[in-house]
Amino acid sequence: MKHLVFTLLAALLVSGAASAQRLMVGVRGGVNFSDYSFVPTRIGDTRFTPGSPRMGYDVGFVLRLNLSKHLHLQSELNYAFVNYSVRAENAAQAGNRRLTLRTERFEIPLQLGFQFGVLRLFGGALFRVTDSEHSNAPQLLRVRFNNGDVGVMGGLGFNVRKFFIDFRISGYPRSRVWHDFTSEGVTRRVKVPHDIVYGGSVGFFF
Repeated sequence: MKHLVFTLLAALLVSGAASAQRLMVGVRGGVNFSDYSFVPTRIGDTRFTPGSPRMGYDVGFVLRLNLSKHLHLQSELNYAFVNYSVRAENAAQAGNRRLTLRTERFEIPLQLGFQFGVLRLFGGALFRVTDSEHSNAPQLLRVRFNNGDVGVMGGLGFNVRKFFIDFRISGYPRSRVWHDFTSEGVTRRVKVPHDIVYGGSVGFFF
């Protein structure tokens, strides 16, 4: 799958190089919020439940190939920090604790866009090349996000000369995914009804 991503990206670069006037190169940066839900799970004396949405951020390098006045292909090289919140309730200690999970992801979206004046609609596939997970309390909880390498994404944007504003949403087409929760050396697979990321960003073309 990763070879396919780089092949498609190389094809976009070659096509753009063949017609430099149609190829636009830019950068983008923005914030994201996670909408994360999993089945409440007890491991030992601790019960884990979903927490409130957390804010993260992402930055990226943008390539856009204009196929016509109203149609374009776009690819990006994005590095995203996505944060999650989990509540840990320990019956033995009669206390609650909010845990913070952070995933760092290198992603390549490939999208088809439709331009109507300043308004732009887009959608496509999201390829995750690498990712890593971190916890502020790794002994109490570590999570392995087994979402897979390919997701879907879409959104709308606005173009103002060389600047653009995007609002996007990304997730996975399966109705359920599984994440591995590890606490105090014990690992359990946990059902995840949805793991969706919303975001907004601002960028410009050189």
